[in-house]
Amino acid sequence: MSLPASNTLAVVGAGPVGLEAAVAALDRGFDVHVFERGEVGAHAHAWGHVRMFTPWRMNLGSRSREHLEESGWRAPDPDALPTGEELAERYLQPLARLPVLEGRVHAHSQVVHVARRGLLKGDSARRAEHPFRLLVRDAGGRESFLHSFAVIDASGVYGQPNRAGDGGIPARQEQYLAPQMSYHLVDVLGVHRGRYSGRRTLVVGAGASAATAVTELARLADEAAGTAVVWVSRKPAAALYPARPDDPLPERRALHARARDLAQGAHPAVTHVGGAAVEGFEFNSATHRYRVTLRLGDQPRVEEVDQVLVHTGFGPDDSLYRELQVHECSSTGGPMKLAAALAAAGAEDCLTTPAFGAEVLANPEPNFYILGHKSYGRSANFLLQTGYRQVAEVVEKLARELPLPAETTSGIGPRAAPE
Repeated sequence: MSLPASNTLAVVGAGPVGLEAAVAALDRGFDVHVFERGEVGAHAHAWGHVRMFTPWRMNLGSRSREHLEESGWRAPDPDALPTGEELAERYLQPLARLPVLEGRVHAHSQVVHVARRGLLKGDSARRAEHPFRLLVRDAGGRESFLHSFAVIDASGVYGQPNRAGDGGIPARQEQYLAPQMSYHLVDVLGVHRGRYSGRRTLVVGAGASAATAVTELARLADEAAGTAVVWVSRKPAAALYPARPDDPLPERRALHARARDLAQGAHPAVTHVGGAAVEGFEFNSATHRYRVTLRLGDQPRVEEVDQVLVHTGFGPDDSLYRELQVHECSSTGGPMKLAAALAAAGAEDCLTTPAFGAEVLANPEPNFYILGHKSYGRSANFLLQTGYRQVAEVVEKLARELPLPAETTSGIGPRAAPE
């Protein structure tokens, strides 16, 4: 089998960072194809009713914006805060439809695994000379092998929610019941209102998603009698969402203030249970209710609820690159050099976390990069504008190291013959 061209690049994930990587690489002469396991902007649609903390001007990639404006697209108000749905429909979907990306963005095409053709994980010699081998699965379950000389994994973390149990592993029966519980933000005031109105809901977690869910359920309780919330967190109420009067993101400041008040008893429909671990779930198919066992110190506590929302964060899925030489941080799951740089910087907020260059983003595996939120592992201190800076650095590095071939022939597009 002939080798793909030296400038072939496969991008995993058609979110903001993945599409920015695609257009930036096309501008530098790469033969790029983007593989998305769902629809373009699927993750943004999943939390579509939620408004972002950051304004439009912080969420647009420079290369993407330039291409869009050349097509006649008009940028939204730079200071307005987009919802997830607006980010997908007003930015990502028009971007994916641009002529420059025609035939290069492949929805419902999941990259299942990436390896090096002819090499095993432990083979160390001359890895850069062997093309990457991608196992790609379409919506019908058909699989094929495609090849490229560079890969950018921008698949994010939103598709891999953490579990509710103590220690980060599933609670008893959680894996069995997970398909009927919710691990992503649901629109309890809109399309999902009927499922939560007049019901008792258990919310697990203490981050922005949990705060959003609890504040929306409290508002629903004001509108629908019988609506109640049991909010479970590892930390006590006094330790949740410490006040930051100087927070430059007013929406985040307001959400944290409201959630802090709710945790401390400001609403009669919200019961906060702090210092708790989730031990197990049971579901009664006759009553359609959950029986949730908690542990507070050495004491058990049982709550009966109608619905369960698990908002315990997200983590990277390393199964994609398990056969590549990727050095992962033992605590965050992100690439080791970047994790070490982030730890050394000591920043505790997304606005003060510095961006790092391509050398820090590099892995032992030549020409394989994890960019976007997935590069931060389990850390939530990621901004889209950081991902765009990552793209600019990495694409320039790849352009230096993978020069244009004399004859450019694609080895990764859907027209490439499967093996």
